[in-house]
Amino acid sequence: MTASALAGRLVTTGGVLDDGVLEVRPDGTIGYVGPGSGWSGPTPEPVDTLAAGYIDIHCHGGGGHTVTSGDPAEVAAVAAHHLSQGTTTMLASLVSAPTPELVAAIEAIASIAETGSSVVGCHVEGPFLDPAHRGAHDPAHLRNPGSDEIARWLAAGADDAGRQTVRMVTLAPELPGAAAAAELLERSGVVVGLGHTGADARGFGEALGSLRRPLVTHLFNGMEPLHHRRPGPVAASLDALARGATRVELIADGVHVADETVHLVFAVDPGRHVVLVSDAMVAAGMPDGDYELGSMRVRVEDGRAWTRTEPPSLAGGTSHAADLVRRCVVQAGVDPVAAVAAATSTPANLLGLDDRGSLATGLRADLVVLDRDWRVRRVMRGGDWIS
Repeated sequence: MTASALAGRLVTTGGVLDDGVLEVRPDGTIGYVGPGSGWSGPTPEPVDTLAAGYIDIHCHGGGGHTVTSGDPAEVAAVAAHHLSQGTTTMLASLVSAPTPELVAAIEAIASIAETGSSVVGCHVEGPFLDPAHRGAHDPAHLRNPGSDEIARWLAAGADDAGRQTVRMVTLAPELPGAAAAAELLERSGVVVGLGHTGADARGFGEALGSLRRPLVTHLFNGMEPLHHRRPGPVAASLDALARGATRVELIADGVHVADETVHLVFAVDPGRHVVLVSDAMVAAGMPDGDYELGSMRVRVEDGRAWTRTEPPSLAGGTSHAADLVRRCVVQAGVDPVAAVAAATSTPANLLGLDDRGSLATGLRADLVVLDRDWRVRRVMRGGDWIS
C-alpha cells in the first residue's frame, strides 16, 4: 500500500477544519492531519466530510444476523454489516440466557475477535437485571449476580495472553450481590454499566459513585422515567453527567429517546461523556417483519422493534451508529463535533482503545467519508477501503 491523502472538511476532536488534508500512511495509520496549506505531499483525493470510524459498544445484531446464537459465522456477518455502514469497531451485545448459552456465545465472539474483526469483544447485557425493568429480556432467564457465573464468562472469553473478550457487563445495582459482582468485574478490567434497574435516585447515584469507570446503560430506557417527586435513576444519571462523574449511553434514534431529550442530554454534558449506541438487533438494515432477540419474539413495524408480549416492550434498535450521529446533528441540533465524539473518541476512551477514535497522527486509519447530509459514503478500516 502506498501513502495517500484525502482533502475536505475534517471533524476532529478539536473542531471542524473546513479545508483540511489527512494522510493515510502505508502501514494503515494516519500521518499528516491539518490545513491544506500545510500539506506538501501528492495531490489529495477530494471528499466532502471526513470523520473517525464509528465505535458502537452496544449492538446485538443487524443485517438479518445476530451475535447471540453462539455461531461465529453469525457474529462475523453482523460485524460485516455494521462495518459497511461505518461502524469500524463494535462490542457484540448478549441478552439474558442460560449460562451455557452465554458461555457459548462469548466463545463464538472471542473466535471472531481474534481474527482482527471490527468486533473487539462482547457486552453481556443480562441476566443480572431487575425483572420489573427487563425490557425485551426473557424473565425466565433473569437471576441475581454470582461470582461463579462471572468467572465462567471471563474464562470463556480469555485468549492465551489472558486478555478478556468480555469488555462490558450491564447489571441492576440494587440486586443482591450486585456490589460484589461490580467489584469483581472491575478488578478484571471490565466496564460495568448500570441499567435495567428499579433503584431510586440515591441508591443509583451511590452505585455510580462506587465505580471506577461509571457508565449508565441506555439512559431513560430500562428505568423509571424522570419525575419531579420521584427523580429515580434518570435524575441521578443527569446529575452525575453534569459533574463529569459518569458516561451515559444514549440511543438517539428518535424511537428510544426523543430528539429534544437528546439535545438536553448533550447540553447537560460538560465534557463529552455521552456515548451513542445503536442497541441494534437482527432487524437493523432489514425490512419490517417478525424477528427474534434471544428467546423473545419481536415484531418490527415502521422500523420500530417491539416484543410480541403483553405489554409490549421496545426490543432494541434498527439503526446504525451512523444514523445516530446524523440524527443528532440534523434533527436534534447537537454540535457536530460533540455528536461525532460520542460515537468515536468517547467510547474509545471508555474501552481503553488508544489506537483509534479520532483523526490524529499515529492512530489507526479508521475513517468514514460523509456527504453534506451526514450520510456515510465510504468506509476505511486500518487504511483499507471497505466500501
